[in-house]
Amino acid sequence: MAEGKRARREGSPEAIEVLSKRQLEVLELLAKGLTNDELGGVLGISSTTVRTHITAILTRLGVSNRTEAAAAFVAWSARPPRITTLLCRPALVVLQPVAFDGEPRARAIAGAIGHDLSRLFASWCWFPVLTPAEGLRARPADVSPAEFGQRLGASFVVDGVLRRASSSWRLSVRIDSAATGHTLWADCYDFADDELFAVQDLVCETIVATAYPMLIVYTQAGLRPVDRPHDFPAWELAHEGMRLCGLREASANHTAQSLFRLALAREPVLVLAHFGLGLANFDAVLNQWSTPEDARRQLVESADRCIALAPHAAEGHYLLGRYFQAIGDYPLATRSLESAIRRNPSFAPAHALMAQTLQLSDRSEEALTRMKHAARLGPGAFTAGLAALHFSRGEYSEALAAVEEAIASNPRYPFARALAAACALWAGDLVRAAEHAYALQGLAPDFSPAEFLRSFGTRVEAVERLSEALERISRLTSTVA
Repeated sequence: MAEGKRARREGSPEAIEVLSKRQLEVLELLAKGLTNDELGGVLGISSTTVRTHITAILTRLGVSNRTEAAAAFVAWSARPPRITTLLCRPALVVLQPVAFDGEPRARAIAGAIGHDLSRLFASWCWFPVLTPAEGLRARPADVSPAEFGQRLGASFVVDGVLRRASSSWRLSVRIDSAATGHTLWADCYDFADDELFAVQDLVCETIVATAYPMLIVYTQAGLRPVDRPHDFPAWELAHEGMRLCGLREASANHTAQSLFRLALAREPVLVLAHFGLGLANFDAVLNQWSTPEDARRQLVESADRCIALAPHAAEGHYLLGRYFQAIGDYPLATRSLESAIRRNPSFAPAHALMAQTLQLSDRSEEALTRMKHAARLGPGAFTAGLAALHFSRGEYSEALAAVEEAIASNPRYPFARALAAACALWAGDLVRAAEHAYALQGLAPDFSPAEFLRSFGTRVEAVERLSEALERISRLTSTVA
């Protein structure tokens, strides 16, 4: 009996919970790939003591080697309680560098640098990295970095200025404490187009070491190498495609897909372009800008390419989660999203999509927890997702308030208009329902409730409810007209 109980606990969350605080620290660093000497350097203990801890950890977990122990830790670390613990650590936010001369290309590159640095910081998976909604990434001129960081709930704020100097660039970067307003570190870098990617890595490593001295050994060891693009124009094309995707408009989506394909023609291994192409195709299904069959095929192809090119990253697993959720396979969607979150606990879109998937799987309370994680990591970015969650729960007033906030940021988002119309109808506000329905008709005259139902599942109660609401509103507005 005792042996059977022990076997059930091998490598399980319960087994990890009984480790001491020091053993848990050792296991976390072990899972990141540190050697015994590196572990000792980070924790300030001898390599002999490290070996003693590792032996005890393997015994307590009931596993036979470091690889199995690391796998057990990675699975455990993606659970909601562990993510909540992660989010209690001091958070960092990267603001979009200011393009000093205001020239359009400089502004575009500055925005792309901000996105890249956020992604690089998140790859360390040690502390939460906040990714605000697009409208929040640029700090207002009359607000200091510290004040802005406090608004977002960050402890450290990365800010910068980008200048063009003949054939080269100068990037000035600094990190401020949101609590005190003090500048903790500042530096500037001169680089040509093809040197930007090395500069970004250097900025990330230096700031991590500055903000978290205990990580300096981990930083120097280069334990999590990032696949950098080689072609600067391809990188620009991919980032412009990502910007256009965020507009949630049919023409912008079409142009974004063209840009991603152009980027991949120049550099077939550019993960950002594969990821963007998958995202754009999912949005095309959601907003009925293309046929579901073609878009889903592209979504799977993009996911497979991301996983093949960057197996340590979250993007490919996130796209698979998108695909499985769209076809109604919630267990596989959950498994894919857990893989994405394990690889990058700061990847807010994965938490938001996980929340929707769990709600559809009748795991309502865990869904709320995941959506709170998404909102913490992506301030202002997931109001439409929160609205969809409230709608699934039958909380129509809350859903309507959230989705109208999303519409205020992007009035031309068709799905948000459809959701707002449905929320207003079920909340009993026929006037607002009609207003959103008319707006939807103006944005997407061919948006069909029947097609939405066919695309996202006739056996999903929340989808059926939304489709029914849109059909009712259509009849009502036709009668009035």
